[in-house]
Amino acid sequence: MLRLIRRPDPTYLRVFIVLAIMLTAAAGSFLGVYLLGGKVYHVEGLSLSMSVQSAWHGETVIHLTPLGTISAPTHHSPLVFHIRLQYIGTDLAERMLSSQDSLTFLSNLRDNMPRMLYGFAWQQLGAAFAGALVLVLALWRPRFRHALLSALFGCLVFASILGYGIKTYDINAFREPTYTGVISLASAIIPEPGELLDRLEEMENQTHLLVSNIRQLFTSVNSLSLLGDPEQEDDTLKVLLVSDLQSNPVGVELVKALANKFRVDLIIDAGDLTDFGSPLETHLAEGLMEIDLPYVFAPGNHDSADTVEFVKNMKNSIILDGQVVNVQGLHILGSADPLSASTEVSADQAEWNKLLDQQAQELASPPDQDIDLVVVHNPRVAKKLAGTYPLIVTGHTHQQSIQVVKDTVILNPGSSGAAGLRGLYADQLVPYSAIILYIIPGQGPTAADTVKYDPLSDRFYIERKMLKNYPGQILNQENEAPLASVY
Repeated sequence: MLRLIRRPDPTYLRVFIVLAIMLTAAAGSFLGVYLLGGKVYHVEGLSLSMSVQSAWHGETVIHLTPLGTISAPTHHSPLVFHIRLQYIGTDLAERMLSSQDSLTFLSNLRDNMPRMLYGFAWQQLGAAFAGALVLVLALWRPRFRHALLSALFGCLVFASILGYGIKTYDINAFREPTYTGVISLASAIIPEPGELLDRLEEMENQTHLLVSNIRQLFTSVNSLSLLGDPEQEDDTLKVLLVSDLQSNPVGVELVKALANKFRVDLIIDAGDLTDFGSPLETHLAEGLMEIDLPYVFAPGNHDSADTVEFVKNMKNSIILDGQVVNVQGLHILGSADPLSASTEVSADQAEWNKLLDQQAQELASPPDQDIDLVVVHNPRVAKKLAGTYPLIVTGHTHQQSIQVVKDTVILNPGSSGAAGLRGLYADQLVPYSAIILYIIPGQGPTAADTVKYDPLSDRFYIERKMLKNYPGQILNQENEAPLASVY
C-alpha cells in the first residue's frame, strides 16, 4: 500500500522563508555594527575610539590602556558601549595640570559631545543596514528590492534597541563603577578633585621652594668639613644617586638642582622613573633632558619599554642591561627589574621573587674586570649579591638607607620623587631624598652625603657618612641629628 507524502503548504513555506530572512537581517545588522561601527574622534588633543557590541545586559566600558577599565550598568538594552582612550597629546597634558585650562578643556569636550554622538549614531545605523544587506544577499540571494527591504527591517530592529538604550541611559551609574586592572587601585589612592587641585597647587609652590633652598643647602655643606674632605684626592668622583622619581616633576627639579649645585660627575638612577610606564608620564620627566651629564639607568618594576626609550633619547644616557659599562672611569654593572619588560607593574609575589632571584644569579658571576659598583632596583637582589661586590645601589622601598651586608655597602637613596604623584594625596608625605656618593675608581667609596627634603616642614638637611673604614653594621640612624640643615 502506498503512503502519500503530503507536501508542505507553500504559504507556510513562504512565511518561514520571510521570517528566516528577517531574522538574518537582524543578525546581520548587529554583525555590521560590530565590524564597521567603530570610529575614532579627535577632540582638543584627545583621541577616543567608540564602538557598540551586543551583550546580555547593557553597560558602558571605558578602556584606559594600560591601566585597565572602568565600567557601569548605564542602560537597559542588550548593548555594550566601548570607549577607548587612545592618545593624550602633550599639549593637552600640560593644560590639564592647570585647573583653569582643564576646566576649559572639559567645557570644550562637553560642547563637542552632541556632534560626536549624533555622527556616531548615524554611523551605527549605516553599519547596521550594510551588515543586514550583505548577510541577506549572501545567504538567501533574494531579489535586490526584497534584500533592501530586509536590510531596512534589520536596521530598524537595531535602531529600536539602540534608541531604548539611549532613552534609559543613566550617567549616574558611574557613581559606583567597577574597576579592572591597575586602575582598580584608584578608589583607594585618588582623592576628590578639589583635594587633588589643592595638592597640585601645593606641589607648584614646593617646586619653587625646593630650587631656591638648594642654594642655602649647598652653602651649609661647609659645616661637613669637620669630618674631612672626601674630595681631597683629585681622582675622587661625585656621583648623584637617585631612585623612584615616579613621574614627580618636583623630583626632577631636585635632581637637576643637586646635579648643578654639587657639581656631580654623573648620575645613577636605580629605577622607577615612571609610575605606570605610560608615554604620557615620560613627558613629566622631560626636564631631565636638560642635564648634560652621564645618566646611568637601571629600569624598575614601574618602568616599561616606553620609559627605556625615553631615557635612551636623553643626552649621555646609559641603560644597564647586564653588561659592564665604563663611565668616567667607574666600572658599573647592573640590569633592569624583571617586571620592567612586562605591561604589569606588579605580579604574584612568589613568582616575582623567583624572577628576582634569577636576576641576582645572572649578575652573581663576577666578570673578568673589577667592578666598582652594581645597580639594581630591588633590595632583594642587592642582598643576594652582598659579599660578591664592594658597593651596590638599589631603590624600590622609598626608604633612604646605608647598610653593610657581608662587607658590601648597600646604598638606597630613597624616593627622589617623594613616592611620585600619588605622594601629593597621601596622608603622610614621603620626603624627597638622594645620596651624593664620593668614590675613587678602583679603590672604592670614601663618603656619602644623604640629602632629604621634608615638604611638610619645608626642611632641607644633609648628613655625611664616611665609608672608607666602615664598620659591619647599618651606618645611618633615624635619630641622628642632621649636620647641615635649611628651614
